Amino acid sequence: MPRTKSKISEEPRDASLRVSKRIRDDLKAAAAVMGRPLYDVTNDAINEYLKSIDLNKALKERLKR
Repeated sequence: MPRTKSKISEEPRDASLRVSKRIRDDLKAAAAVMGRPLYDVTNDAINEYLKSIDLNKALKERLKR
């Protein structure tokens, strides 16, 4: 079956959804193991991610474009 334009444009979205589902499932499992609410574990994960990136560097690179 040949790829159509709409099919090709949906592929990145599908891949993104697969990753999102995998991350969500991992967070649910971590919350269950720790006996903590999912929203707490999710917030902790988001905060750790934000701490790990250098927003100033990312903004400077973005402004160079």
